[in-house]
Amino acid sequence: MGCMSFLLPNPLPPAARSALPAATLAASRGYDDYSPVPTTVDITDSTLTLRRTHDESGYLIIPWPVEPFGMLAVSSATLRERDEPYRLLVELARGKLNQVRLQTAEWQELGLVTSTQYDRALAEATRLLGRAIHSANPTETDQLAATALQQAFQLADQLAHTYIEQLFASRHEEEGLLDTWFAARHRFAIADAKLERYTECFNAANVGFRWRDVQPHESHYDWTHADSAVAAAVAAGLPITLGPLIDLDPTALPEWTRRWEADLPTLAAFMCDYLETTIHRYKDEVQRWIICAGFNHADALGLIDDDRLRLAYRLFEAAAQVDSHLDLILSVAQPWGDYLRSEDQTITPLTFPDDLVRAGVRLAAVEVEIRLGASTRASLPRDLLDIARLLDVFGRLGPPLEVVLSIPSAAAATTSSAAWPLPPSPDQQARWGAAVAALALAWPRVRGLTWEHWSDADADLTPHSGLLDAAGQPKPLLTHFATLRAEHLQNL
Repeated sequence: MGCMSFLLPNPLPPAARSALPAATLAASRGYDDYSPVPTTVDITDSTLTLRRTHDESGYLIIPWPVEPFGMLAVSSATLRERDEPYRLLVELARGKLNQVRLQTAEWQELGLVTSTQYDRALAEATRLLGRAIHSANPTETDQLAATALQQAFQLADQLAHTYIEQLFASRHEEEGLLDTWFAARHRFAIADAKLERYTECFNAANVGFRWRDVQPHESHYDWTHADSAVAAAVAAGLPITLGPLIDLDPTALPEWTRRWEADLPTLAAFMCDYLETTIHRYKDEVQRWIICAGFNHADALGLIDDDRLRLAYRLFEAAAQVDSHLDLILSVAQPWGDYLRSEDQTITPLTFPDDLVRAGVRLAAVEVEIRLGASTRASLPRDLLDIARLLDVFGRLGPPLEVVLSIPSAAAATTSSAAWPLPPSPDQQARWGAAVAALALAWPRVRGLTWEHWSDADADLTPHSGLLDAAGQPKPLLTHFATLRAEHLQNL
């Protein structure tokens, strides 16, 4: 069994103590896929010890409080297994600074211009880490490393914003306003009183009604809300993405499907029937369809990894047979692979779409979920540089990218400290949502961006994550989205 141990700083920040059980090890699987592996965590007053089944070098991933950003997932550089423990803060600072330095060099080769002030600050942070490594005093080492880690994240944030600004400028010079789809997902028709505000912020619609609402009983369909939502989007002149049609989150599945748990042939027949019926109903109005979501992540309905892969293949095949000209999209949950800490999960977020493409499935796009919150589908929070790297890695798969974003504006009862960058609030939602949306819209391979919930009234997967509160009042993030739409996007 492989083992790595890390000396904890003294004193240990209280927020860090509560997040230590979420630490994990990761190993490169190719494609720059550093997904976690099943990891056993042991914690003492002074040491964090991580064990896994294989003996090999790897990476530490751990949620850690970083001022002023709050709790963020931090990765070390590559570490070899050894008997002597590593100093945790030194390895976290080394890992982040390595990332910042390498990303700076890569983007500078592509034409990024950094300021003299930034270059000096990066050099100073590097010298600070060197002092931490060579200090003989453990307390001084941890203090210097903590400062270097904080500076590295500040530099990463500055670098990402500089890149976004210059990337927008370059693309506008070549393309004018961008033709990227920008939408907020909604299950119900947007009220007339809110429609003007919606079109100020978005140039497309994403109708995401749930299977459980459309087919509440095995032999009964209710299209009332679905029909009105599609009709309202058509009347508003908005191009429509519909889906996900089949989402394996328990909140989206009809209760009656649970009678058929682990029965792949029967479940596939029910799902294909629903999918084909829905596509036939709306294919004259809708060109873009998110066929399935959560299939790489969930074990809902007792389906193992290979079952869900075969089922996804069957669904895409059925949709293509209805109309071969439709754009068919796969949505990938927890794209950093957080779910792989479990022993019963084996297919990485990158492998799942890659396997489908290799099997002959024609994916018009791969949608990645970047979701924070008290949800089983939420990822550990990452900074903008980690998100940029994620988009780059998924872009290598071949199909264009779509991105769906979600973060709550208020805490849910099951909130975990490891799931949040900062305590949730409307202003925090606005800061995070505006920054990540700008990155996604600027990214050349991203052809569509969706905010997961238009209103808190139907925010099921991530509670309190809508752009309107339960009373229908707009949240601050809408103003940022209106600015992004006006400055960067054309009408579709």
